[in-house]
Amino acid sequence: MAASTTPRPGTGRWRPLAMALAAQALAAAIVFGVAAALDAGAGVRLPLIALLAVQGVGAAHLGRRFGLANWWAPIHLVLPFAIAAALLWRLPPWVFLAAFVFLLLFYWNSVAGVPLYLTNRETRATLAGLLPETPGFRFIDLGSGFGGPLIDLAARRPDGRFEGIESAPMPYALTWARLLVQRRPNVSVRYGDFRSLDLGPYDVVYCFLSPVPMPALYERAKREMRPGTLLISNTFAVPDHPADETREVPDRRRTTLRVWRM
Repeated sequence: MAASTTPRPGTGRWRPLAMALAAQALAAAIVFGVAAALDAGAGVRLPLIALLAVQGVGAAHLGRRFGLANWWAPIHLVLPFAIAAALLWRLPPWVFLAAFVFLLLFYWNSVAGVPLYLTNRETRATLAGLLPETPGFRFIDLGSGFGGPLIDLAARRPDGRFEGIESAPMPYALTWARLLVQRRPNVSVRYGDFRSLDLGPYDVVYCFLSPVPMPALYERAKREMRPGTLLISNTFAVPDHPADETREVPDRRRTTLRVWRM
């Protein structure tokens, strides 16, 4: 097999954050630059709230032009108001640090282009229909979030082994706590990065990630997974590698499960 040209894991992981900050900075420079020119040239002073709203919209538009995912848009819209409120109210520095740490515990993966997406109930039911009929299969959820799919599928198929891996601290901790209470003997979750996980032992690899890691994950699956095993992606495709099968989910967002048979 020819050597893969897929970027190494971790390459460009911080690029989305850099692009988001650049979009905000550029939007702020344009909006407040124009406002300053209007004030100096025509004596027109625009309300601060209007300027902040335009900055947010402009940053969201620039973010899309820079290739950022749609979920960055609400962040761009809110951020200018949050910064202005903090400056006007003169909040102490520890408030910013506490808020940052709190959000980071939940959304650690977002800066690397893998937001916290949750698998809904309808999708879990459809996913259950794709599991192998043979008992003893192993299922792994890459980026298992709060553990919903693992616990649901384990109840539906007690004859299988369900595992999850999650690198965001708070979702992992909450899943671990849920398993202490619910005590599912065929479910386990580990803390770590799925990029370093060997996919070879698993019969089904499930993920709900983003377009960013999918090409590299697909190449790894081809190298590491055994013939007859399944790679299942919620929503996100692999460019130039159409899925062998798709399953439409009867939910409001019209979810599509894409299945590759190794």
